[in-house]
Amino acid sequence: MSTNGASPKATRDRRTSYVVALAIVIALFVFLGGYLLGHGPDRAATPDATASAFPSPSETAPPEPSASASLEPTASPSTTEPGSDTLPDDTYFVQLSDLQGGEDGPPVIAYDLAYFLTGEQADQEAAARGMETPVPDGYFIVNDNDKLRTAPLANTFSVKYIPEGSGSSSPVKAHAAQFLGWLEGSVQTDFPSKDTSWWWITIANGQVTHAKQQYLP
Repeated sequence: MSTNGASPKATRDRRTSYVVALAIVIALFVFLGGYLLGHGPDRAATPDATASAFPSPSETAPPEPSASASLEPTASPSTTEPGSDTLPDDTYFVQLSDLQGGEDGPPVIAYDLAYFLTGEQADQEAAARGMETPVPDGYFIVNDNDKLRTAPLANTFSVKYIPEGSGSSSPVKAHAAQFLGWLEGSVQTDFPSKDTSWWWITIANGQVTHAKQQYLP
């Protein structure tokens, strides 16, 4: 017996084919859109987000620390004696001589300027004078001129010294009167001999504000 139109089975087959074809087309559009987004010109021109968020080690590394300074004030690079009797504000290596004045003004310290050298410079200066190198104990004192200079003592000053017979290498604080009496030679103290001891003095505003004995092995 004949019928008009397609059979139910043929209709279902065609409908299934349409659905499958439509799904394939949609999948192709999704794939193409993802490809364009991932490889388009905008992405090629933009730096990688992860790379820009974390700088390279060279950008984050801290600067190298500078070489550590010596525990004692460094000596002048040159051992040429200054021409002026009055030295500018700074710290100097000296041999203390005596105390002058004080009647009509502040006491005045008399000192002999010298140079405390270590390392390569110490060896160079010793060799230039025909002395042993490497220098014994790692230091060399240059004192080619015994000229005395003077500087007034500040109203407030500090002194550190190494007491005789203490066996210590660390300076301790001294009383002002004890220091002045030692410089004048008017009192007996446990300060070292002036002829064999060396000091660092600090001159600020033209006056001696600090004096610290240098330990010598």
